[in-house]
Amino acid sequence: MPTAASAESESDSGSDNERDASLVLERNIVSSTASLEPLERLEALQRRNTDLGRKLMEAERTLQNRLADHESELEEMQGKLEEMRSELSATKREEKELRSKEVNHFRLFLV
Repeated sequence: MPTAASAESESDSGSDNERDASLVLERNIVSSTASLEPLERLEALQRRNTDLGRKLMEAERTLQNRLADHESELEEMQGKLEEMRSELSATKREEKELRSKEVNHFRLFLV
């Protein structure tokens, strides 16, 4: 007889069940090769190895693309940083000049 707790756990998200099913499937694939004849087992393992190699190459390609994107973004941000530093320097220089002029004008009014 199902309890309230088991009914709740059964009605939890379907993604957990799907994930669990994929884990079980993966385990079944690996364990099923044990019952095959040696040649069939070798072929199944070679297919699996080839598939994993393909997935590895795809993952490496994806990572290389991301790395290139991040490096490009980094260069762009460094360029913006240098531009902002130049603007800041120019603004400070302009502020200094304006203060100097203001002091000179103030002195003229006092005289």
